[in-house]
Amino acid sequence: MATSEDDQLRLAPGTVLDSRYRIVAPIKAGGMGAVYRAVDLEVGEKTCAIKEMLDQFESPSDRQAGIDRFLREIQVMEHMAHANIPRVTDHFVENNNFYFVMEFIEGIDLSTILKEQGSPGLPWERAVEWGIHVCDALSYTHSLKPEPVVHRDIKPSNLMLRHSDGRILIVDFGIARVTNPGPNLWIGTREYAPPEQQLRKHIPCSDLFALGVTMHELITGAKPDGFYIESFEEMGRTDLPASLWEALRHALQLNPDYRYQTATDMRDALIRTLGYTPHVAHDEGFAFSEKVQRLKDVAIEPPLRLLISRYGNECHTPHLPRKLERLVFTLGAETPFQLIIQVNEPNGCIDFVERQGILDPVSLGAVAPDDEAAQEQVKRLIDLFVRDYESFKNANWQLMF
Repeated sequence: MATSEDDQLRLAPGTVLDSRYRIVAPIKAGGMGAVYRAVDLEVGEKTCAIKEMLDQFESPSDRQAGIDRFLREIQVMEHMAHANIPRVTDHFVENNNFYFVMEFIEGIDLSTILKEQGSPGLPWERAVEWGIHVCDALSYTHSLKPEPVVHRDIKPSNLMLRHSDGRILIVDFGIARVTNPGPNLWIGTREYAPPEQQLRKHIPCSDLFALGVTMHELITGAKPDGFYIESFEEMGRTDLPASLWEALRHALQLNPDYRYQTATDMRDALIRTLGYTPHVAHDEGFAFSEKVQRLKDVAIEPPLRLLISRYGNECHTPHLPRKLERLVFTLGAETPFQLIIQVNEPNGCIDFVERQGILDPVSLGAVAPDDEAAQEQVKRLIDLFVRDYESFKNANWQLMF
């Protein structure tokens, strides 16, 4: 029996996941799960997106293998930092289902734009600009160490146009790979995948083939059907420049040895066809996030790791998040003593708050991540927290009658 989209949307508005994320509304559903708009209750009800991947494993061993893949791949995804890739900020497993917490994009996917605005295709200059954005992101992911990250499912519905700045963002990086239910099943969408990918071989230029197919569809409006893609001349599209077909033809070679070998090569070819490098507004949110992450890596995490080692069993925060949004560092005396470090993006700073037991939180101060003295300010606030904890721990808490 066919499953309707309503059946696939399991989470009702108001559902709270991981004691932190409240579902607001569904965004879309598919065979493997759904995407929801949610708010983070620990970060001022900040809007986020949650991707739910349903437990469809047939045996306990398959399920454990899936969890292991999830934990391995999420480490890669949480480390990725590029303006054309949504930030993955958190992950968890609940009721055997996988959940990714991601940056929420106010935008529209290119498949929807093609359906709504194509006649039958879109202006070629626009599609080429978008292709250059995608190449920028793929150049980054294909160069990651110790090994490149291949998306494996580039297609119009996985490319989002953000309303605020016109930037193209690639969604679903690595998610299909995490939940692949078995070694004999290949990953991707058949109409866009090159021959080697359908034989379960994934290499960086596989993404470039898929991007070539995607751009051809956006420009012509013709849905891909099989490996052979008609040239513009065969389609009677004399209005399109020959140099554009040459750029796409190079990406669409069935033999991967004859394709562009890097996304930078394809980007350069598209820029030559376009005749200019498209301008994209500076992503202030991404720039701020990068500054926060650098300060976390060099000034916040090292002293907290020393405190974990120093206080041993008194420390109830043995693991620190890879990306900083809200960190609660807890030491234990008679009652929990907490240092709450929370990103305050609207004010361009990181707030440091101290909470003693059931008492109301008290602000220790705020640090702007781009301040020249930011590292010294962080050290001072963490030292203040430690001194307060030692005083709190050594105080005489006997009740007086």
